[in-house]
Amino acid sequence: MPRPCSILIALWAVLGAAVASADPAKTREITGIVVDAATGAPVGDAVVVTGDGEPVLTNSAGRFTIRVDGRVNARPQVLVTAAGFGDRTVAIRSGAGKADRPVRIELTLSDDAEIIELEGVAPDLGPATWDLSVDQIRALPGAGNDVLKAVQSLPGVARIPFGLGGLVIRGQSPRDTNVYLDGIEVPLAFHFFGLASFYPASMLDSLEVTNGGHGVEHGRGQGGLVTLASKAPRRDGWGGGGEVSVLDAQAHAEGPTGVGAISVGVRRSYIDGILRAVLPADERFLPRYYDSQIRWDAGDARKRGVVSLWLFTSNDRMSDDRTSFTEAFVRIGARYQRQRGATTISITPWAGRDVLSFEAEADPELGEEAAEMSRTQWPVGLRASVTRDARWGHLTAGLDVQGGRFGRIAFGESDEMDEDLPDPLTPHVARWSADIGAWVEGRYKVDGDKLVLRPGLRLERYGLSDEIVLDPRLQVSHTLSPKLVVRESIGLYHQPPTAADTDPDFGNPALDSAYTLQTSAGVETVGPLGIEIGATVFFNRGFHQATAVTPPSGTEFDSPAGPGSGIGAVMLELLEEQLGSFEYRDNVGQSASYGVELGVKHQVGRFLGWGSYTLTKARRMDDPMRFEGWRAYQLDQLHNLSMVGSVLVGKWQLGARFRLVTGNPYTPINGLTNDGSEIKGPALSRRLPDFIQVDLRADREWKRGWGTLKFFLDVQHATWFLRKNVEDAGWDYETDRPSFTPGLPILPLIGLEYIADRRPPR
Repeated sequence: MPRPCSILIALWAVLGAAVASADPAKTREITGIVVDAATGAPVGDAVVVTGDGEPVLTNSAGRFTIRVDGRVNARPQVLVTAAGFGDRTVAIRSGAGKADRPVRIELTLSDDAEIIELEGVAPDLGPATWDLSVDQIRALPGAGNDVLKAVQSLPGVARIPFGLGGLVIRGQSPRDTNVYLDGIEVPLAFHFFGLASFYPASMLDSLEVTNGGHGVEHGRGQGGLVTLASKAPRRDGWGGGGEVSVLDAQAHAEGPTGVGAISVGVRRSYIDGILRAVLPADERFLPRYYDSQIRWDAGDARKRGVVSLWLFTSNDRMSDDRTSFTEAFVRIGARYQRQRGATTISITPWAGRDVLSFEAEADPELGEEAAEMSRTQWPVGLRASVTRDARWGHLTAGLDVQGGRFGRIAFGESDEMDEDLPDPLTPHVARWSADIGAWVEGRYKVDGDKLVLRPGLRLERYGLSDEIVLDPRLQVSHTLSPKLVVRESIGLYHQPPTAADTDPDFGNPALDSAYTLQTSAGVETVGPLGIEIGATVFFNRGFHQATAVTPPSGTEFDSPAGPGSGIGAVMLELLEEQLGSFEYRDNVGQSASYGVELGVKHQVGRFLGWGSYTLTKARRMDDPMRFEGWRAYQLDQLHNLSMVGSVLVGKWQLGARFRLVTGNPYTPINGLTNDGSEIKGPALSRRLPDFIQVDLRADREWKRGWGTLKFFLDVQHATWFLRKNVEDAGWDYETDRPSFTPGLPILPLIGLEYIADRRPPR
């Protein structure tokens, strides 16, 4: 069905042509410029029409000139419409709209705007990236409206057992992949247990995943890259809304201020309240999380520049009847961005606070005293870049600084703990350190855009390990036709040790950085019927990796038994960046991962479908003094297939997702010795059964004068009654035989969202 604005434009065009033909000598020219109200950027290809003239399109600079009949109306009205923006009608005063004084018309993003995807392939955007729109995230079956859980349906991304948080990309550890929000690195991407991401989809503008081969503007990570961009607050009027689901409740509001515009959001879970009501006091295990976000924008990118301020925070807490564990962070940042001619400048300073704490009350009946452990860190950072465009491409240089005050683990007084932990325990000695990076990258075009080269060089000094590293990187793209692009990339990616890795009491202060050589080659094309296809072959080789080794004599560390297995090893992978490994590590390990990624996407009419398949082999080599050869990575998954389909049926959006994933490797237990010790087989030599999952989703919205009401039902593990997946293996001491831990049961997530919209009359 045609959009109402399209019908209106057609009617205005017919009437305008008839009126304008009456007497062309009395026509008047109106010149103007159409811009994005939030950013000030010009809006190209916007349709501008009046009631007495033919419609025209704005050019790439947003400018237009239209003719009207001056006899009909001395103050004609101009209707402007553009894809993704709300329509706007403006009355033009007499004498306004001259060539030397063009009319400025600002458009704001529309909440119900259509997203129109053009068939074709971007020719020179560097390595292959996978992006998800907010609408796709909020309609993806199995994701529950969650930002980062939706990423797990993309090529190259492994499945995490029990739906726990963390991103395993191309066989790299979760700690190897960095997540950024508006240029600020995020220490914790997920709340506890992966129940939700730290950032709600209602505040998000875009999400982009680069599995490997990204440019030199980002460092300190040897894996993939996830970049989130928050949505700019609207300036044409106030709006907002809220959402309630079985996990949490959230609310947000946005609108203009005296200068600029602001958006505010807050979310809190209430799982702890539900469990507190149904579980007895001595069996309560209460997880709780909340997060909040604030963004304020002001200025114009082409005049004095745009200033943006952010504040976002996340807080997680788990507790039972006598213990509690808290992990939280807060970030505050600002960005100044200005475009002057061919030069673009961006400066983003930020600061924050990270808290990790554990508390246990005394239990006289068990003879346990009170215990307390905490670590507080105060990170700061600065990102700055200058880009100069030219006919042959562009040249970019930047500065990337991140450091701060890194706290040591501090313990409260406990006689019981003093016997097992290193001395001294109580002094909280902090370390000040900073990583300083400088980078330069060029983009050089040959024969138009048919061949694009992007060489880059990143130089860094790591404070905690006191070393200087150099990362050369190169991306190449070949545009063989308007619908066929070939890409290659190669580069070095260093990752420094964390404060937990180098903690003098629970780590190795002499630990150095690890690095990975990343290579990939891929092709992107548009096939028959407009099907978008992308395929990439990759190979990553890691050196100088930190792995557990036999500790030096005289230390308090125990000798490691070997690589971990099962869900316990997965949990350590997810938490070791914040907690540390509590093992003595050295840079003697190696890693390797290689495979193929395939992505397919097709949209026709009311149907949208995409699929991803990844074939990956991820291997590790541990301490050569204790083990020989390569072994499987704990989250190695040979085959990972995900197929998603969504169709509009009447007023309902119905979707389904099918997942088939190779089971994770585990270490078998072959029996028990006479003293009850486990007899284990070769480390990670067997695999769990294949994981099969079907998720279903239904969405419906109602638009009324007071706002829009949206309902969703997301049913995860819908086939649980037919097939119960296995997530871990162990030993049943009662039956004296192997045991297996079942996966999550069917989980229905129900949510209701309300969106309010108050715009001033135009």
